[in-house]
Amino acid sequence: MPRLAFDLEARAPYLVPAFSDAEYDRRVRALCEGMAREGLDALCVFGSAASPSAITYLTNYVPAFGHAFAVLHADGRIALATDSVLHGEPMHSMIWMCRVPDVRVALGPVYGGSPEEVAALAADAVRPAARVGLVGLAHIPHPLYAALASRLSDLRPADHLLAAIRLYKSDEEIDTMRRAGMLADEALGAVFGALRAGAEETEVAAAGVQRLHALGGREAFATCVVGGAQAGLKHGMPRRRPLEDGALVFIDLGAAWRGYMSDASRCAAVGRAGRRARDLLQVGLDLYHAGLGVLGPGRTVDEVSRALLAVVRGTRYEPYYCPGGFGHGIGMSVLEAPGLFAGNTAELRPRMTLAYEPMVVVEGLGTGVVEDTLLITDTGYERLTRYPVVTWS
Repeated sequence: MPRLAFDLEARAPYLVPAFSDAEYDRRVRALCEGMAREGLDALCVFGSAASPSAITYLTNYVPAFGHAFAVLHADGRIALATDSVLHGEPMHSMIWMCRVPDVRVALGPVYGGSPEEVAALAADAVRPAARVGLVGLAHIPHPLYAALASRLSDLRPADHLLAAIRLYKSDEEIDTMRRAGMLADEALGAVFGALRAGAEETEVAAAGVQRLHALGGREAFATCVVGGAQAGLKHGMPRRRPLEDGALVFIDLGAAWRGYMSDASRCAAVGRAGRRARDLLQVGLDLYHAGLGVLGPGRTVDEVSRALLAVVRGTRYEPYYCPGGFGHGIGMSVLEAPGLFAGNTAELRPRMTLAYEPMVVVEGLGTGVVEDTLLITDTGYERLTRYPVVTWS
């Protein structure tokens, strides 16, 4: 039995929601409207430490490990069931972050509980609802799904309901993402301030991370600073390796603020760029501007793709261009809808947020890319990350 009470009254002195009650109410109301259209009595939303955003979106709670279910009824009532509980003490496990009154905890297998108990608690919270939608089907472990499905006879896939709401950001969400963008800009400034011949990749990356933390943010993902031949593989982990004069460097980082992410990439040379390096970096910049020229509300992702392809078609860089992925949606997760790739006929609409990164990647040389986090507006787009796009001399 927990020594510390964890009812909402006990949590209240510690609870600092990331958003207003009105914002959380908006999310719940929109989900309930979607449930009503599809004839669902309840929604069972799964999340875990590996994919926590759906739980956080509704409850403000971030499971640090283990699993969690948020159960939403048609009348707007929410219950949380989780086995993300350390030492048998929910209040030691950041459950004080949860704004939902009804919290049900399972010890989980680490502390002697049944692995399926959290699913049983979720099923109990669902009753007496009959038609139930499940969000998180791609992430839920099979034993938990089986335990849930054995107790709920009419369980239906419902990921699309939550995804449709999260695709369009509210004013509060947009303000939060603007802050995340500013933090990424500050981190990029720190990275470039540390970038010099002889500095180790880890040292340069640490400068950006330190700046993020100093401003109250955190990394959206592991900061990437890679130089030399590895810069021609795009993503990688910083190493205890000194950067060499004239080498290309690929930099990719993002900031998290109140659960929302930004994502930005820049490429540069250590010292002065040679001719081949400058040509590659310029192509990346040309791609960036070409896509922005057509990117806006009412345009499809594929229209942007065609504008990008026109930049490299017939040039020596055409084989190195990446039409299969020139960005992605972003929000509470780094990778969200819509995917930016050739052939995608999805229409861009106001309040969508994107990580836009058209690129040419030349193995053995480097990457030509400028990536920014963008907001689609009524008339075009807004850059949420604004660091200078020319970073070489």
